Amino acid sequence: MIVKYLRVSTLNQEQTRQEYQLEKLGVKFDKSYEDKITGKVKERPQLQKMLCEVQEGDTVYCESISRLGRNLKDLIEIIDYLVTKGVRVIIVKEGIDTYSSTYKLLLAVFGGVAEMERESIQERTLQSIEALKDIKETTGEIKTRSGKWFGREEKTVEDLPKTFEKYYKKLENKEITKVEMSKLLGCSRATLYRWIKLYEGEEK
Repeated sequence: MIVKYLRVSTLNQEQTRQEYQLEKLGVKFDKSYEDKITGKVKERPQLQKMLCEVQEGDTVYCESISRLGRNLKDLIEIIDYLVTKGVRVIIVKEGIDTYSSTYKLLLAVFGGVAEMERESIQERTLQSIEALKDIKETTGEIKTRSGKWFGREEKTVEDLPKTFEKYYKKLENKEITKVEMSKLLGCSRATLYRWIKLYEGEEK
């Protein structure tokens, strides 16, 4: 099966551009998956559906890397997941083909850039925290819009994605793995483990 994945905003011209770039390849697509992302809605249900439905021997076409992944880390995880599943991935704009000899080199470069991006974010975060600590020591308080000190916001089961419970039951029945579940929910494995711990804790 040959499929295409589109991720568009509400602008019709963006959808038309992606479709044009894919259709001019002359490939006959068996199925199309399309996510429409707005400023308020960030979930990608069609991507999750595609990741679940494609099988070994299938081919996935995407117009560009920016359409497949939210960031480099997300892109690499999605491609790795599909390749592990035996699915070929072709990204037109950047000329990426997981069947080509240069694919692993490109992915290694992307991985290096993603790691640099991650380390840079961590460094800036630590610098910001240290700056906040200095301010707190000097003034005795931190004035923020939320009135909160820095740290991860506490979550409850009600904050979990609506589809979490459905996929959790599939995980319990060994129908999917944790890696597959994280892809279906569009989150990292570390986040998934926190969600599972939260869900199981409140379930008892």
